[in-house]
Amino acid sequence: MNILQLTPDFNYADGRSYYVYLLLKHLKKKGHNTFLITNGGDSFDRITDFNIPLFVSKSFSNRFSFLKSVKMLAGIIAENNIEIIHSHHRYYELMAVAAAGLSKRKVQTVFTALSLVDRRYAIEFKSKEIIAVSLSVRDMLVNKFNVNRNKIKVIPNFADSEEIIKTENIQAAKHSLNILCIGRLHKEKDQMTLLKAIALLKNKNIKLTLIGEGNEYEVCNNFIIKNSLSAKILSPRRELHSFFNNADICVLPSVRDPFPGFMLQSGLHKKPFIGSNTDGIAELIIHQENGLLFRKKDAEDLADKINIFAQNKTLADKCRINLFETVSNNFTEKQIIPEIIKLYEDLVY
Repeated sequence: MNILQLTPDFNYADGRSYYVYLLLKHLKKKGHNTFLITNGGDSFDRITDFNIPLFVSKSFSNRFSFLKSVKMLAGIIAENNIEIIHSHHRYYELMAVAAAGLSKRKVQTVFTALSLVDRRYAIEFKSKEIIAVSLSVRDMLVNKFNVNRNKIKVIPNFADSEEIIKTENIQAAKHSLNILCIGRLHKEKDQMTLLKAIALLKNKNIKLTLIGEGNEYEVCNNFIIKNSLSAKILSPRRELHSFFNNADICVLPSVRDPFPGFMLQSGLHKKPFIGSNTDGIAELIIHQENGLLFRKKDAEDLADKINIFAQNKTLADKCRINLFETVSNNFTEKQIIPEIIKLYEDLVY
């Protein structure tokens, strides 16, 4: 099949971009022709090895260029005999549906709902099929946006099993507890609660690595400096294996999160995981079975959960192995890509 993926940005610090990258990569490996349309990004090198045709234009995200973008998209559809347009943002879905309507050939539209959103536009979720990456997202679509439940298919977010191959489990002797958190520096990700928890544990010789970028950078960095924390904020990057290998615990303090990729990656790398008791995190993490849950926005509770893993290696080992089994058996491309291909095939054939 000829499949066109549409996403606003293609960046390292973006869970949506990671999801689209995995679709492009593994659909290509399955023998399908994949194409990408985006307005820009910093992670195009991820797909160069796969010779995936790339169309980049800032006009795609310019609301004043909507008609121009739709015509451009319709031209790309015609020139490449596109059969499926798969969009990953509500505005891009609107363009996809409009371009499909202009096409002289039958083009099917698919939309993946990757986010929990509040604002309604009354023009979204018009694709032929809608993928929800978690039960939380499905319930949002049904209850808040009145989307027909029969139109929605829950196909979870997923991680790349090939990351396991690159993982090195040899660790040098450590004299500190290394905590890793990866994600956009945004209020929804709530890195400040994690920083406050680390401040409460200052005498525990903890080192924190935050990887990401966003509008909360200054707030987080100023807190680190003011409280003399052993913490650093690094820019997004392609290679994360060394950071996972060095981590003792992975933490995700989000106040809302549909089904985070970082949680799945932590499982693949066999790391003890602590997450807030919200949305998609609480769908996967069973407290003290495959991770620990803390009350969102509660720094004291998070500090307590970090202490539990630090002091109870038996529990930490049990949780990390159980999470690895859960993720590797249910939430990698091996399980998810066939589901997405079947959804495509049911539309096209």
